[in-house]
Amino acid sequence: MTGEHEELHLRQLPDQLRALDPPVDPRVLALVEAEHARWRGLHDRLVALIVQLIDVAADATGGEHAVDDVITRLIGETTVGIDDLVGSGAQVDPVEIAALLRAHGSVGTVTSVGQVTTFRHACGSGGHYWRDNPDVAKVADGEVPGVPGERPRYCARCIRSIAAHAHGAWTVTPPDEAEDLCTWQVTVSP
Repeated sequence: MTGEHEELHLRQLPDQLRALDPPVDPRVLALVEAEHARWRGLHDRLVALIVQLIDVAADATGGEHAVDDVITRLIGETTVGIDDLVGSGAQVDPVEIAALLRAHGSVGTVTSVGQVTTFRHACGSGGHYWRDNPDVAKVADGEVPGVPGERPRYCARCIRSIAAHAHGAWTVTPPDEAEDLCTWQVTVSP
């Protein structure tokens, strides 16, 4: 592991700064909050584009497993890997995954028991989009292997990408409803 347990949290930067003692200069906090809001807007636009592109590609592909085929191609043909961000296979790093979740605006809790770290969070990407757009296209039962039906296609992309990357050391259990928390479990090798 590359970090210490205090790095295993899902507090956003403005909230971290508000909690400092002595307090951060209000002008600095205002700048950070403004930049964080700008980033959030950009991130949400990018997620919306990805959602729409998956829908367009699945509609153009057609067939019984169109969404699965599109996601498989996205995973196989993407040139930007995540190994450098979070490790790979059994060597995924919970501290780096916490940083990844924070960077995506996810908030929630982190618990560690032995070699297992569990993140329960209100997803800041696909889950955020799902909460704002409850009628987003969803996968059917059995349409995408390993993904429960009635989850957004964006969630299916996330679940499948993580499964392909971490080979069981990092798993995703998506929420049943948009308002529920997503659960990520990371098991590190001893």
